[in-house]
Amino acid sequence: MTNEKRIKPMPRAIYKINMWSYKIWDLFQNPKRYLEGIPLREGITVIDYGCGPGRYTLPIAKSVGPEGKVFAVDIQPLAVKTVNEKAARQGLTNVEAILVDSYNTGIQEASIDMVLLIDILPIIRDRDALFQEIYRLLKSDGLLFIKHGRIKMSRTREIVESTGFFTVTECRSHKIIVAPIKQ
Repeated sequence: MTNEKRIKPMPRAIYKINMWSYKIWDLFQNPKRYLEGIPLREGITVIDYGCGPGRYTLPIAKSVGPEGKVFAVDIQPLAVKTVNEKAARQGLTNVEAILVDSYNTGIQEASIDMVLLIDILPIIRDRDALFQEIYRLLKSDGLLFIKHGRIKMSRTREIVESTGFFTVTECRSHKIIVAPIKQ
């Protein structure tokens, strides 16, 4: 990508507060529940974009098995460190955490079966750059899964379709599955 803008992570103290709130929230709402209905299968390659502390990354890594791979991408160094530590403790060798300072992940083009955007769409400042990168990464038969949370379904759909890169294939509850438009 040319003229790439650098993005800054939230301050470390705020991030730590968010992580504590996730721990409390997860006592009431199991994050694995949000993975239901995502067409995960053994052997696929997945990106958990905006992975945070790995709430979804680690269950996904177990779902795709040792032949699959999960890239855990985040702008927060503490998130990447946390994911690496948790994956090592659980013996998961199919997780690669990537620290980024832009929307460019550095991952090989057209090599990804699925990208997950779980509860991060509202905090993305440059959605065009994000969706360009996701489109670049996905295989032609790949999928993008979005759990939009704090944005109305209609607005999420509008954002995705306005990119010109994706078409919505499924909408249910707070989840959207989209496929790349073949160019």
